[in-house]
Amino acid sequence: MKIFFNFCLILLFVLTSCGLDDRTQGNNIVSPGGDPIGQLKVAHWVKGKSVDISKGVNVVEFWATWCPPCRTSIPHLTEIQFKYKDDGVNIIGVTNEPLETVEPFVNRMGKKMEYGVAVDKGRSTSNEFMGRYDLRGIPHAFVIKDGKIVWHGHPMKGLEDAIENALN
Repeated sequence: MKIFFNFCLILLFVLTSCGLDDRTQGNNIVSPGGDPIGQLKVAHWVKGKSVDISKGVNVVEFWATWCPPCRTSIPHLTEIQFKYKDDGVNIIGVTNEPLETVEPFVNRMGKKMEYGVAVDKGRSTSNEFMGRYDLRGIPHAFVIKDGKIVWHGHPMKGLEDAIENALN
């Protein structure tokens, strides 16, 4: 009975914390001109290097190693990064987890995770992006064009169209 209870508790935690927020599931176009956003506040770059999101088209995606939908999105984000790299698009995965959790995970993923990965600095970036729209579910991606959020939603639903629109 204790094992069943623990299983149910863990399942409840995963389902309520990882991608089932209605606002996470939709494709949310922000105002046509975009909502201005601040800089990324990063404690550590696990993969890649600092990116200036005030210029060009960038994707900031919030995720966690423990989140099954986030792990499912990783190869998709890698494909998108390769597809739009020559157009100057940068994908940055941001997590609130500790470096000692994230770094081994990213190393194990190897070529399946070929985009920038950063550890948030005291949840500053998460608060700036996710907090702005009162979002809690992950994975959640934001398309930024010239420093303004022009789209946000689940990375598996509409991200490529949003990038195409931002590039045009």
